[in-house]
Amino acid sequence: MEPGWSIGHAQNRTDGALEMGIRQLTPGQKITLEATAQDDLGQVWRSFGMYRADDQGTVDTAGTAPEEGTYDGIDANGLLWSMRPDGSAPGYFMKSGSAPHAVTFRLSTDGVLLGERIVDLHFVSGDVRISEITKPFAGKYFCPEASERGPLPAVLVLGGSAGGLLWSEQMAALLSAHGFAALALAYFDWQGRLGLPNQLAEVPLEVVDRAMRWLQAQPGIDAARTGVMGLSKGSELALLYASLYPQAIRAVVGYSPASHVFEGISMAPAGRRSSWTYEGRPLPYLPYPGGPKSWTPAELAQLRKLHEQALNTSTDEELEAARIPVEAMRAPALLITGAHDETWPAAEMAEGVLQRLKKCGYRWEVRHEHFPEAGHLIDIPNLPVTAEHGVPAKAAAAAAREAWQTVLSFFHKNLA
Repeated sequence: MEPGWSIGHAQNRTDGALEMGIRQLTPGQKITLEATAQDDLGQVWRSFGMYRADDQGTVDTAGTAPEEGTYDGIDANGLLWSMRPDGSAPGYFMKSGSAPHAVTFRLSTDGVLLGERIVDLHFVSGDVRISEITKPFAGKYFCPEASERGPLPAVLVLGGSAGGLLWSEQMAALLSAHGFAALALAYFDWQGRLGLPNQLAEVPLEVVDRAMRWLQAQPGIDAARTGVMGLSKGSELALLYASLYPQAIRAVVGYSPASHVFEGISMAPAGRRSSWTYEGRPLPYLPYPGGPKSWTPAELAQLRKLHEQALNTSTDEELEAARIPVEAMRAPALLITGAHDETWPAAEMAEGVLQRLKKCGYRWEVRHEHFPEAGHLIDIPNLPVTAEHGVPAKAAAAAAREAWQTVLSFFHKNLA
């Protein structure tokens, strides 16, 4: 007889706790649970745990640690974040959209399959309206049904140098599941889709402002309660936007942020260019040492060093010109960093932002949430963890979950 299963529920969300219990086992029986999922590139990812049934013949993954497996300790979502790709070195779980994350669970004992279940983990709640935007900008809009509390707060979400809507779409979807209207903006795309620039160079700040104005003008939105959130280069852009358009923003979140504008990124550089423009003019920037980069594997492996050299070899005048004028913001800010950031010194730059604001008597709340065991990519909670040098997977997963809960609390406090 197949044991009884209890796995999640119809509205189970990606950022929630996975509810899984196995009953009708023999007390002390040893079982194996294997989880598999496929990313957008067709790569299969896999995790497992070996558990022992309690005196009642049950295994509850929220309260039982595996005796062996891809994770250790008690963690309801351990089978989700500890997945690793089949037959290859650890990589990045490519999940580019907000469609449900399908996970297959297989239950076995002594090599005999006892049952199988498929669980869809959702980014979006059923009451959220989704709109794809192609003009006057490219993005995806997630709007919950009208709230009894009145107009909704809204957040503009900016992804990083991966381009398109990677990260931003999923985060916007999760924000909408928590009561925020959210717009994921694509400000460039490496393939040049939707008419977007195919390089992260001289992107106009006005693109962000156009998207924000559109968001604020949507029915049921409280234009006085809008925020912006970005990751990596997207956080550089978010802080810039909040500094140059302070009247538009009431809360700012930067995952792995920058304190300065850096040189633009192009796969076939014709010369040095800023990452951003404002009012038709390139913003001053810190150049990478050694001339324009083609971003070979060797150069990508030296990303942090390149950024540190750009900061350390620039003159005081160049640093001040390229510095993001954060003191012009008029909103609370939350900065999230990891100590093992191999892309750029985000923690040090975040501290520089805090010191600058403290020095000028900034009157809004500014927080720096630092994770000593995390890296640059503090990612979508509970998706398979991206392997970063020096970062334990368990610590990366915990940082992703804690950071996300901190972000939600921050936005609820300052926008909701």
